[in-house]
Amino acid sequence: MKIIKIKLIDNVNNKFHVTLTLIDTKDTNFHSIDGFLPCLPSQLEKSFKEWKEAYYELEDVRKVATRLSPKSVINYSSAEQKEQVKITLNQWLDSGESSWQPIRDELIAVLSSLQSSGEEIRLFLDIQNPNLRRIPWQEWSLFESRFPQTEIAIRVRGKSRFKGVRKLSKVRIIAIVGKSDGINTELDLEVIQKLKEKGAEVKYLHQPTREILSNALREEPGYHILVFAGHSCSKEDGSIGWIDLNEEDRLSIEEFKNSLKYAIEKGLQLAIFNSCDGLGLANQLANLGLSRIIVMREPVPDMVAVKFLEYFFAEFANNKSLFESVQIAKGRLEHFEKLYPGAMWLPTICIQEIALSNSLRWQQLTHRNLCQKFLNKFKLPLGLTAGFLLAILAMNVVRNQLFITPDISSPPEIYQNISQGEKLLISSKKTPEKEMGIQEFNSGKFGQAITQFRQSLQVRKNDPETLIYLNNAIAEQKSNTNIGEKIEIAVSVPISQESDIAQEILRGVAQAQSEFNCGLNKISLAITNIDSTLNCSGSFNGKFIEVTIADDEYLPKTAEKIARAIAQNEKIIAVIGHYSSDMTLQAGDIYNEAKLVAISPTSTSIHLKNFGKFVFNISPSDSLASQALFSYLSKQNWVDKKIAVAYIPGNSYSESLAKEFQKLLPAKFVHKCDISIGNFSASDCVEEAKNQGAEIMLLVPATDRTLSNTIGIIDNAKGLKLLGGDSVYNPRVLKDAGEQAYQTNLSIAIPWHRYPNSEFAQTAKNFWNAEVSWRTATSYDATKTIIKAMDEMMGNYSRKKLQRILSSRDFYLEGVTGKIRFGESGDRQFIEKDKSVLVQVKPTTKYGKYEFVILEQ
Repeated sequence: MKIIKIKLIDNVNNKFHVTLTLIDTKDTNFHSIDGFLPCLPSQLEKSFKEWKEAYYELEDVRKVATRLSPKSVINYSSAEQKEQVKITLNQWLDSGESSWQPIRDELIAVLSSLQSSGEEIRLFLDIQNPNLRRIPWQEWSLFESRFPQTEIAIRVRGKSRFKGVRKLSKVRIIAIVGKSDGINTELDLEVIQKLKEKGAEVKYLHQPTREILSNALREEPGYHILVFAGHSCSKEDGSIGWIDLNEEDRLSIEEFKNSLKYAIEKGLQLAIFNSCDGLGLANQLANLGLSRIIVMREPVPDMVAVKFLEYFFAEFANNKSLFESVQIAKGRLEHFEKLYPGAMWLPTICIQEIALSNSLRWQQLTHRNLCQKFLNKFKLPLGLTAGFLLAILAMNVVRNQLFITPDISSPPEIYQNISQGEKLLISSKKTPEKEMGIQEFNSGKFGQAITQFRQSLQVRKNDPETLIYLNNAIAEQKSNTNIGEKIEIAVSVPISQESDIAQEILRGVAQAQSEFNCGLNKISLAITNIDSTLNCSGSFNGKFIEVTIADDEYLPKTAEKIARAIAQNEKIIAVIGHYSSDMTLQAGDIYNEAKLVAISPTSTSIHLKNFGKFVFNISPSDSLASQALFSYLSKQNWVDKKIAVAYIPGNSYSESLAKEFQKLLPAKFVHKCDISIGNFSASDCVEEAKNQGAEIMLLVPATDRTLSNTIGIIDNAKGLKLLGGDSVYNPRVLKDAGEQAYQTNLSIAIPWHRYPNSEFAQTAKNFWNAEVSWRTATSYDATKTIIKAMDEMMGNYSRKKLQRILSSRDFYLEGVTGKIRFGESGDRQFIEKDKSVLVQVKPTTKYGKYEFVILEQ
């Protein structure tokens, strides 16, 4: 590994004295060259100031910029100002001055050598001038076009020697959430909580007092990583920074320096301030001895901060270096550039020079497996290695015979993801009344809980979690007073990763539950008029449905744990879920084994066909969706055009739709883009497809991250016609790429779309005060299917009987999405008119807005 260091010192002759140094960490050799860079041009200073002023006027920036005085919001783009910064920056750095040109030529030579050797490129700017530190150096065409893998760090000066890594059994993280008005810090925490899957141990502090913060930083055995989310700011010169710890305390680093020093001595390696304007914080922390800090150099919009954290840890926790992880994460913020021009400039590595040659990686923070350490240390021959491993295996067998370990099918921590009303799972819908209702529900005070949930729904009527909790409180109250009887079902949704989609599904469940328990009119009146009496009589002679909500985190392993926990609760007779095919396949084996009916409203993979007698599907399979897309191609006379695909190899849904669509085509895909790779480039995907002659591209994302990459493809489509699977039906597509989606005739196959004369669509719109999606319709149908089958049980409720009724040839339901009936293996039997429909992105009557509109064929 080689390190490139560029040092700039202000010079009295209106020039910067520049020293370029190449440090070889293998033999500690280095060579340097000196020169002079012309002073900062007034045009560059002017353009950067104008970009900053325009950027600060963006609504989502103004929400989080604590140093801005309140004023009316002018929401306009700073794209032109950003482009002008790039132009003037490159004019300056490509000026051709005789005293600067040798530096530039040497830098190109060094970067070319490193690029050809495949070595990691670390570029280190040693700058004290505060204006130069804020300039987006990465926009120099030398880096942007020729050496894009270069990540630039800013030097911070510290007084202490380098602290080596203290290895522990787990990566220890302290996550601090400060005052966060206008910021959804719960999303940051969701990202960090997921690191437990990678072996992390997380200490969480929510708006702590000074004392609590100080004590936590001194806890044994110390921490490796500190993450702060909330409000922060710095002095203009970047010398001092402050964090808003809670509603009353704004602290500088100096005010809790002793505790921070203790944490650094105990092995703190990295601090991430996922908050605004943090250069001052980095300087102060370096003075205390911390070697590596990641900050945002300007105010950062909420979702940009969350996504950077998510993208960074996705790479870093997979053992990429700190520099590479930041470089990839910044690159993946490109889809924000339209809304927030300059968003990719914000994340900044601040690092002490002594730490440059010590690459920081996730796996360096923990002990290696003891068995592997033994084998590596003694380098045993193959035969002895096998014998050693067999001996370990034999000892484990004996140990298991002597000490029987109980089989804990679902670990206690998974119950943090499950709630009937005693936990807040959807943090973005939090209100004080909802939190009080949860507290009352948890205490068994269901009457008070009902009142609080009604009041919360007055504020957020379209919150399905609160509506389900209200219904559950009613069911509990009726059951406890022997007025009614509970029937329990569960629903599993990806709240942590796809909160919006989770809520779409929950709305369908909540609407059907409300109709069953009380009737929509009574519920609506109870929400509108708090003083009215809510007297619900249930259905089926006093029966009330109680719904358990589970967050499977969009992770197959979590879905499996959720399935085990639900299966163990014998009161639950059916499950609605899971959202994705991967989750349904992972959990389905458990449902089949437990003989527990699971009806997925949204899974479509062909791998679910004949999967098991207890797993049912509402949505048309990928085979039917492919037929709808192919039919559209035929009517447009596009069948013979060359087609590319952007998908996720190995993902059950994405691979299933891609394969089913390709079966119908006269030729194979001319190009395939893997949208799940860490260094994915949307523009490269499009260009490579067009180079192969592609005129059409099929888009099949499956996760939040791959949807972001897909939005990047839409933004860069440049003349391609686009097709999509149902996962592309997402509000983010309309918000982030509406115009481009419209221009490319983006056509998406989905199970259902609201017709103007649809009774369900009108009822749902009036009830939720918003249009509903196909996921709401299919989850509503899934819930109504269970209710219809329960009706036929005649009060004798059991899991096995529910399965027999659903599989019966005589069972059917006239659902919102058409007639619902199943084959013996759980596959829905479709008739022609109930198959997939196509929608396209069209502009609405409101300027700048887009919506999905059904494509009449």
